[in-house]
Amino acid sequence: MHRLRRTGDPKSHLRPRLLTMPAIQPARLKQQAALLASHFDNPAVFVRSLHNLLDFYADRVRRPGHTGKPAPLIASYRVRPPVLRQIIQELIPLVSESPQQGLALCDALWEEPYLGFRLLAATLLGQIPPDQYEQVVHRLQTWITPDLDDHLTTILLDQSLSRLHRERPQIPLTLVQDWLASSNTFQQQLGLRALLPMIQDPGFENLPAFFRLLHPFIRQAPPPLRVDILEALLALVHRSPQETAYFLQQTLELSNCPDTPWLVRQSLPEFPPGIQKDLRAAVRSRSKAQK
Repeated sequence: MHRLRRTGDPKSHLRPRLLTMPAIQPARLKQQAALLASHFDNPAVFVRSLHNLLDFYADRVRRPGHTGKPAPLIASYRVRPPVLRQIIQELIPLVSESPQQGLALCDALWEEPYLGFRLLAATLLGQIPPDQYEQVVHRLQTWITPDLDDHLTTILLDQSLSRLHRERPQIPLTLVQDWLASSNTFQQQLGLRALLPMIQDPGFENLPAFFRLLHPFIRQAPPPLRVDILEALLALVHRSPQETAYFLQQTLELSNCPDTPWLVRQSLPEFPPGIQKDLRAAVRSRSKAQK
């Protein structure tokens, strides 16, 4: 009789096994996602089936915070990105063909207090055809509240307007304009954050619209909004340093722009060296004029 030879720690069999997550097999995942998509027109069944699928791929080993990123303030199955990507790939054609059913599914997904469900809702909302833009904007305005997880807010402002950005850019631009015109700080912050992906989109060529919308905030930057104002300004620098420098120089020449010099100094390192020199001179000239 052959005996099994013991190796390592003789008590290792007494220790609990580490939980592992199943390996992603593309063919199997595609099948699972297609089966899930077959419930597209039945949100209740879809939601239940999605819970089962995400639970199957859930990462029960990694703990929140171990990736170096802050843990989301909402429950999460912590599945790997390919899982949601495959689900989205199966659903996008269905949302385009049947937008009303797509909107109903988005509503059902958003009702579930789980990160993956709400990420999926935000992404699918961004695939609704533009002729349903009022429905999209209504949900965006309803779902985003001051107590919503910050990561989800960013995803909503980016993903939920993605198709409108491409096909009807004036609609998200008008939405941003309304938010920025509000006297409510939270609404203004939403406007600045929604403006960011538009500035970063090379397909959106109406740069003067961005300068016009940002102009009041470049002149006077309320402290609660300064981070968002600076992010939008830096995005403009990366898009067009020459036009942005000209915009800042013109603003510096105005009488009532107390915060413009600070914003210029903060953004200087992102400009090419020659433009940096001109902007420093413009700030010095303004300082001398005020003395």
